[in-house]
Amino acid sequence: MDKLISVEGLVSLYDIKNDVWSKISESSNQIQWSWGEIACRLFGDGNPAYKISAMYIEFENTALTPSTPTYTREAGIEYYENLSLSGTKDFLRVPLLSSPSKTLASGYSNINFNRLTFLAQTSGTLGVHGRTFSDTVSSKVYGLALVATPAWSDRTQDLVFARKYYATGDQVNKQASSQIGVSWTETFK
Repeated sequence: MDKLISVEGLVSLYDIKNDVWSKISESSNQIQWSWGEIACRLFGDGNPAYKISAMYIEFENTALTPSTPTYTREAGIEYYENLSLSGTKDFLRVPLLSSPSKTLASGYSNINFNRLTFLAQTSGTLGVHGRTFSDTVSSKVYGLALVATPAWSDRTQDLVFARKYYATGDQVNKQASSQIGVSWTETFK
């Protein structure tokens, strides 16, 4: 019997100082149902506007521990729009650093690739909703999303492919002299 067909993600967080990426943590993600729409528009329509092109880096400005949301696979960008109602939470919408690298996962043959690795890093000092992202206000990264952005100038069209949230001990403080990097690998099995 063949293996169950799946999409599996692995997210790694890094501290980036002087262009050196030092790994902080590595863990799996949750694929959102909207990945199906992204795939249909890419494979069925051949529309390159729906390729994965950005990440959301979610943060809270607090000296305490950010509370992570409970979320389902149905959740989409409406969650991120609702962060505008928070006095302390926001997200950075950052473009990928480059096109994803393509590799072949171990245990597969007769194909060239089945794995994509996406890279992004924090940049800027303001979140989408205008909250400061800085060590001076105790910004802590506690969540991430891998996103298709069909129209960069209109984030209401964004589609969330996958999400990841971090428990208390794995959340990352913004440091004065560094950025936070993300390596996000998706394997199509």
